[in-house]
Amino acid sequence: MTEEEARSLMRKQGWTYQERIRHKSHIKYVYAKRWREGTTIERYVCRLSRLGDLTEQELLAKLAPKPDQTL
Repeated sequence: MTEEEARSLMRKQGWTYQERIRHKSHIKYVYAKRWREGTTIERYVCRLSRLGDLTEQELLAKLAPKPDQTL
């Protein structure tokens, strides 16, 4: 998957594409970001260098709502 494909798919799902850099290693990572109920939610997607190996189904699974963890 290319960066543009990832951006487009995230946008369709209501997420924003975001890249981050680790300070010491200078490795770029891809995150998805969205605003919900007064707070920002971020999800780790993958390293930018591995984005080409990511499939559409894998990205959608990472963006899917997480089950509530409270008991």
